[in-house]
Amino acid sequence: MTALAYNLILFAASPLLVSYLLYRIVVLGKSRAGFTERLGWLPVSRSRSVTRLWAHSVSAGEAVAAAAILRHVHRLDPDMEIVVTATTPAGLQQLERLVPFAHWRGYFPFDFLPCVGLALSRVRPTVVAAVETEIWPNWIWLAGRLGARRALVNGQFADRGYRKARKARWLYRWALSGLDDLYLQSALAAERARDLGAPPDRIRVIGNVKFDQAVSAPSEEAAAVVRGCLELDQGRPLWIAASTHPGEEEQVLAAYRLVLTQFPGARLLIAPRHIERAEEVMELIRVGGFAAGRRSTPPQEPVDVLVLDTMGELAGLYRLGDAAFVGGSLAPIGGHDILQPMLQHVPVAVGPHTHNQRDIVALAVEAGAVAITRDATELAQAVTWMLHGVERRTSLLRGAGRLLSDNQGAAEACARLLIELAHGRGPRTGWGQ
Repeated sequence: MTALAYNLILFAASPLLVSYLLYRIVVLGKSRAGFTERLGWLPVSRSRSVTRLWAHSVSAGEAVAAAAILRHVHRLDPDMEIVVTATTPAGLQQLERLVPFAHWRGYFPFDFLPCVGLALSRVRPTVVAAVETEIWPNWIWLAGRLGARRALVNGQFADRGYRKARKARWLYRWALSGLDDLYLQSALAAERARDLGAPPDRIRVIGNVKFDQAVSAPSEEAAAVVRGCLELDQGRPLWIAASTHPGEEEQVLAAYRLVLTQFPGARLLIAPRHIERAEEVMELIRVGGFAAGRRSTPPQEPVDVLVLDTMGELAGLYRLGDAAFVGGSLAPIGGHDILQPMLQHVPVAVGPHTHNQRDIVALAVEAGAVAITRDATELAQAVTWMLHGVERRTSLLRGAGRLLSDNQGAAEACARLLIELAHGRGPRTGWGQ
C-alpha cells in the first residue's frame, strides 16, 4: 500500500515536477547532461550471468565515499562488475576520476517507476548500494522486487535531513525496511535509522569510509599554474580556503588581511563550493583591494589571491598548502570534508557550524586535530599559528595523524559486506540468480 500511495503522490505531483524540470533545463540550463539516462535509458549491457554492483552517490562528496568502498570491492572481487551513478555533473566527474575501473558511469534515473524500471532492466544488478543519504524509494523497492539485494553504505542522517524525514516517517519506514543491510557511520546514525523505521537487526555501525579516501597529488599542470600565479617557489606560504559559501569569502578576506600583517608574503587560494560563483568571488577580492586571478584562465602576472574554479583539483592541491580553512562552517551550512587536507598533512580550521560533519568534527576536536574559529579575527589567529607557531602546528598535525589512524578501515569492511551480500545469504529470485 505504501508503494501505491507514494506513486499516486508522484503521479498527482507530476505536472508540477515536470514544470520544475523544464524550468531547470530551459531557464537554468541544468539537468540537461545525461537526460536520456535520467529517463532510465542507461547504455549498459544486459548480461544475465555476471555479478554486478550498482552504487549510487548524489554529488562530489558522496562520490569520494563511494570510491573508497568500490576500490576495495574491485581489489577483493575483480570479477564483479561495478556500475556507478551520480545525480550532479560534479559527482559524475569525481566518479570518472576516482572509479576508472567501473564497467559504466553515468546519471541516476528519476525515481519514477517507468524510469527506474527501465534502468534496472538494463543494469540487472545483483546488489544495489545507496551512498550516505541517497534513499530513493522506488529504486530500492523495485530492485528488491526484481531480485537484487539492497544496502545503504556509509549511511548518515544529518540534522536537517533527519528533521524532514521524521515528517514523512511512513515513507522512510517503507524505504528503509526494503534494505537488506544498513552500514552506518555512527551510533547516532543508527539511532536515527531505527527511529525512522529501519529494522534494528539489519543495522551495522561501520564507521565513516571517508577516512579511507584516496590521497591524490595535484596534476603537474595544476601545480605549475598555482605555483606560478602565487609565486610559491619564492617561499611564500599558502593558505587554502576551501568549499566556501556566500558570506564566508568576506570573512576569509578580512582574515587574510590580518594574516598579511604577520606574513606580508602570504598567498590565498579560494575554492568556492559552487564554481559558478567564481566571478562573484573575484569581484569580492577586487573590492577588497587584492590582485585576483582564476585557475581556469591563469593571469599573466602574479596575484595575491587565486580562485579555484575547476572541478576535481582541490583534493590534490591541498598538498601545496601550509594552512587550510574548510567552509560551510562560518556560514550556517553544516560544514564540509575536513579529512582531505588532513590526509595531505595540512592543518585545518573550521567555523562553528559543522552539524553535517558532527561525528568527524567531534572526533577531530577530541584528537586535537582541528581549530574551531567563530569569526574572521579568530580565523586569522588560527592561520597565523599554523604558519608560524611550530608547537601549535605540530600539535594539530599529530592530532590529525591519530584521528586518521584510529578511524581507518571502514571502507574495506563495507566492501567485504557488500561482496558477501552479493554472493550469499540464502535463495534469490529474478535476474540475480
